[in-house]
Amino acid sequence: MRRNGRYLTGSACALAVSVAAGLAVALAHPLPAWAQEFSGAPIAVDPAGNGTGDAVAAFDPAASGMQDTGQGASLLASPGDEPAPFDMNEHRRPAVRQRTAALSAPPETVPPAEPAAAVSNTPAAPASEGMTPATPSVGNGAPGTGAATPGSTTPDVATPAAPTPGAVTPGATPGATTPATAEQPQAPGQMVPTYLSDLLSSQAGHYVARENERQALVDFYTARDYRPAFTAGSGLSPLGKAAVAAFAGSFADGLNPADYVAPALTPDAPDAAVAEAELRLAGAALLYARHVQSGRFDPKRISDNIGPSPTVPDPAAVLAQLAGSPDPRATFASFAPQYDEYRLLKRQLARLEKSGPALPPPTVPSGPLLRPGDSDPRVPVLRERLGIGGAPEDTTYDDLLVEAVRDFQSMAGQKVDGIVGRDTLSALNENSAPQVADVIANMERWRWLPHEVAPAYVMVNIPEFMVRVVVNEQTVHETRVVVGKPQNQTPLLTQDMEYVVFNPSWHVPPGIIRKEMLPALRANPYALERQGIDVVRNGRIIDPGTVDWSRGTQGYSFRQPPGERNALGRMKFMFPNKYAVYLHDTPSRSLFSRDYRAYSHGCVRVYEPLKFAEVIFGLGLPNDGWGEQRISRLIGGNEKYLNLKQHIQVNLVYFTNFVDASGRLVARDDLYGINQATKTILGLDGTSRVADRRGVISAR
Repeated sequence: MRRNGRYLTGSACALAVSVAAGLAVALAHPLPAWAQEFSGAPIAVDPAGNGTGDAVAAFDPAASGMQDTGQGASLLASPGDEPAPFDMNEHRRPAVRQRTAALSAPPETVPPAEPAAAVSNTPAAPASEGMTPATPSVGNGAPGTGAATPGSTTPDVATPAAPTPGAVTPGATPGATTPATAEQPQAPGQMVPTYLSDLLSSQAGHYVARENERQALVDFYTARDYRPAFTAGSGLSPLGKAAVAAFAGSFADGLNPADYVAPALTPDAPDAAVAEAELRLAGAALLYARHVQSGRFDPKRISDNIGPSPTVPDPAAVLAQLAGSPDPRATFASFAPQYDEYRLLKRQLARLEKSGPALPPPTVPSGPLLRPGDSDPRVPVLRERLGIGGAPEDTTYDDLLVEAVRDFQSMAGQKVDGIVGRDTLSALNENSAPQVADVIANMERWRWLPHEVAPAYVMVNIPEFMVRVVVNEQTVHETRVVVGKPQNQTPLLTQDMEYVVFNPSWHVPPGIIRKEMLPALRANPYALERQGIDVVRNGRIIDPGTVDWSRGTQGYSFRQPPGERNALGRMKFMFPNKYAVYLHDTPSRSLFSRDYRAYSHGCVRVYEPLKFAEVIFGLGLPNDGWGEQRISRLIGGNEKYLNLKQHIQVNLVYFTNFVDASGRLVARDDLYGINQATKTILGLDGTSRVADRRGVISAR
């Protein structure tokens, strides 16, 4: 899709990632899963995606300055006829594209692994109080391994000893035995299925973090008669090489390569070590697919006002898809978000990483308004700030510099007038150039959207104060919006728009009644009359002067009937949700001319709603001829409902960094502090964090 923070504190340091850390982990000293969980890697340690089940929130919004949830108006009863589900086209499946890995697979020749008995002597990292090794968390490195091989030791030879009499040879008829003779050495890999069977029956939980992943791992190899998929002989298979390349290049998707341990194998690696490497690669592949598709933590850890449910990949489907793919590298790439804006951010991340951290720009001193043609001693500093050449003694605010200021104002979402006033000066001195950590945090939030890209959807980007209608990843309509104030935040969510209400009544939400209307009523019981708001009790309008408002509003409701003064304007676009918010018209249209447009109680006010409705009806009521003129005839009189035949996905999102229509990476204010909170949980603010088994994060 191509298109045209100030409440939380903390530094946004660039993420330093060592790819080598993920590739150099030796098989001889694998950490147990619970020890790796507390290794301190700077990535979220909570299970990724939807439904972590944490008993205690890992991020404390109140302590970090997060604001309260927005309060929308109460929902009306649903219309009588249930509209048909959205069926314009089939959803766009994630495209499998050929990608070039950021790093090639490492050489397969490394020093041979030590005997597996050494694993039991590896000191484990101390666990937090109440910690049990049986319940590993996700995020700080790939899962641990536990004991590598059944028994006390692994033979220190390339070819393992032949099975003892009575042992079943993989692929043989049950009950058949293989005599142990020194004259019949076994081919490399022959015993791998036996070792895989033993490891999965006793230690499957060491390789993955979730029960459904453990079961998927067991079922996958059982169905294959324990034949390996990621290894072949004593080395890596094509799938294994593709996995190693995906893990090594995972920073390109804003992930931490150290989270996905890629074991090394020697040409003469014993079958026990090969089996161990096979399961570690399979477990890391499941972790990678989950991280890159659905994210590294549950979004609800930031705030209850964040309601997306990321599409967590099914682990059984992941393994089946990888094992059956003719192009494993493209399959690994298909787990990442398939939205065009995500790909554009990915390119910007590569550019920022290549260029390295930028020096802080010079500060432009405060002063009077600077208009085109003015002479001011601050002009040379302004030139330096915007990268415009000129003589140090030239203090004229000339046309070239004016154009650079206008470009900056456009990028910063300000009024483009070329005048350097207070707001422009503040933005210039905030060092608002996006950093690596900011881009990674925004890429993470793209994973909160449905993985399957809808053929048509509505997207409201809250920090940008814009709404767009997108069809086949092309914007077909965009306009300005007013969103919730920081103390009444517009929630993040994904729901389907089902119907539109014309001439709506406004049923005032309890939060607004309690915080705003009750104090006014106590001072003057007729204070709401000038807004045309009726006081209702048992379905009847009553005289507010007969009520003792010092006793509260229990039993009373407040309703503003349709009309020019109605807070919802002439229409509202309904996508039923638990927050009771929606898109709607407004009589306060002057606010749309402002650059900063966070003034609502949580709902989203739409500029020029008739034009917006025409686009919506073209998608939701195709071929029915709903132009602006026909729509305008519904305005006036009583409430009218119009059901959409085809529902349209609505995404309320929060992207502070994105690529505009000219290909520039731009930044917007962190209006609600969500970007900073994302960076904090991911450890992108320069602080290494660990978590206890409840998911509570603390610095170390």
